[in-house]
Amino acid sequence: MTITQNLRNPLRAASWTWTRIAGWARGPTFARDITIVLAIKFALLFALKFAFFNHPQAQHMSLPPEQVAQALLSVPASNPSEGDHHAR
Repeated sequence: MTITQNLRNPLRAASWTWTRIAGWARGPTFARDITIVLAIKFALLFALKFAFFNHPQAQHMSLPPEQVAQALLSVPASNPSEGDHHAR
């Protein structure tokens, strides 16, 4: 019953929200620690992506998507002149 009263009264609902946020920030909770660690990891991964994967190092390193797909999806030809080494 108190929850419905708090939700009907906007001042109490806002006060309840701020109290809950302040309690979450003050108390040593596992959820808070996990949230902080995940936020730091996300920031580091974003920084690494921005630093190393946004643009090629040189303009001549860019390839058309068709050529990249051809290289990734084609089966490399085996060299028949080498033979089976395990049979010797």
